[in-house]
Order: sequence, then C-alpha cells, then structure tokens
Amino acid sequence: MPLIGGSVLVNFLGSTVRGTVRSVTDDGRRLEVTTEDGETLAFALNRATATFTTEGHQTGARLSFEGAVGGPAH
Repeated sequence: MPLIGGSVLVNFLGSTVRGTVRSVTDDGRRLEVTTEDGETLAFALNRATATFTTEGHQTGARLSFEGAVGGPAH
C-alpha cells in the first residue's frame, strides 16, 4: 500500500521524474503525487494491469515505487 511521503518515479512516455506521494485514499486505490517539478498528478490503480496510472487510464504516465521489492532502489 502506498504511503504518504513515499518516494515514487513517474514514468512518462519519454522521461521519468521523481515525486512524493501527497495523499492516499482509504482503500489505497487512488493517490496524488507531487513531482520534483512541482506538478501534482492524480493516479488510480488500473485493475487490468495492477499498476497506478494517471486517472486509471491504460495510456499516460505510470507510477513506480522507489525501494519496493522488485522495483528501482535509488
């Protein structure tokens, strides 16, 4: 489950930026991330792919959690 204050990577089509989780819904399926550029993005858990994507769509930015088992650790 994502944690407020956790470090994430926001993967756009051609670039990746670091971000911080700012809010998480009670069920953990929706969250807000503020990027290092100051942009705030909303993500939802996509049930088809089991990944967090912008607003739950299959296209667009994807989220990965830094330091997660099997994920990037920087």
